[in-house]
Amino acid sequence: MESKAKYHHIEEELKLTCSEQLTLASRGYKIIKKVNEGSYAKVYLAEYRNASKNDKLSILACKVIDTSTAPRDFVKKFLPREIEMLIKLSHPHLVHTHSIFQRRYKYFIFMRYMERGDLLEFVLQRGAVQEDQARIWTRQLALAIQYMHELEIAHRDIKCENVLLTANQNVKLSDFGFARMCVDKKLNEIRSETFCGSLSYTAPEILQGTPYLPKPTDVWSLGIVVYVMLNRAMPFEDKHIKQLHQAQINKNWKFRSRYIDTISDNCKRLIGLMLEPNHQNRLKIYDIVNSEWIAMDSRLLEWTPQETLAYKKAREEKNKLHKTVETVELPGSSKTEHKVCLPDVSLVENNLDGTASTSSYVR
Repeated sequence: MESKAKYHHIEEELKLTCSEQLTLASRGYKIIKKVNEGSYAKVYLAEYRNASKNDKLSILACKVIDTSTAPRDFVKKFLPREIEMLIKLSHPHLVHTHSIFQRRYKYFIFMRYMERGDLLEFVLQRGAVQEDQARIWTRQLALAIQYMHELEIAHRDIKCENVLLTANQNVKLSDFGFARMCVDKKLNEIRSETFCGSLSYTAPEILQGTPYLPKPTDVWSLGIVVYVMLNRAMPFEDKHIKQLHQAQINKNWKFRSRYIDTISDNCKRLIGLMLEPNHQNRLKIYDIVNSEWIAMDSRLLEWTPQETLAYKKAREEKNKLHKTVETVELPGSSKTEHKVCLPDVSLVENNLDGTASTSSYVR
């Protein structure tokens, strides 16, 4: 009786119709309980079993987005981009998307469940991360971002809350709601004009309020994440945009005294180059992957087959990008925007449902 009451509560909270319940159940999905909630979505723990294939029970996370209550700008602009990215991206250090269903106003996005929560929670509970572990996690994140940048996609919302941990203590980058293409159909760079992400992780060129190149902002945000891992604190504490921007420009940050002697010179140097306020002088993601700090652990120089295959596919995709990216010219302007429609759910299912997980990376 208790389990029935709990499930009834979930149904009420989700406002599932009979049709939605039957659709999810017929495809092997059962939503268990809410585990998180964001501005426009709720995340639930879910179960999945493919009865026709006698598959074992899988534990997934289900992100539910109700477009009838979300802001119009989010539904028209950011949600289509997120769905597009979830279909397009596949890398061992990005959270794997299992399937996506649309039922009227709701989107059900089923993803791999990350057993150990997010990096911020980990650091707050356990303290600063040891440098050897931080090196492994930084490499994994850098490879994921390098893969995205090779596809000419910027994440634009890299922060500790979007870095999730597996049971095997590996990290994966998640949440592609602000991700976008960086080039037009001629592969010319497109500057972004949207203020994205969390203030504490935001690059100075964004705070400046002028159109910016999105890829370098990912490197800055990753630099903040690495700093937080090693210091259990933010490098910049200012809450007001003007003061924060000035502190960034003046490089007004330092390593915490209790950790500074435990951090190697190579690591300190790398973080300093990632938090370079001039984006033209900031490191590229390639430079981080091939940095002296990463090379301090020779095991990290060798890519796994999954990492190699993902990057190879990204290179191939980049070579034919000009043939596949559809753009539309804005009247009276030289700017271009990507023409993206919310995909038909059948298309999403065909692309994702039953896809083998690429998240088997273990060191």
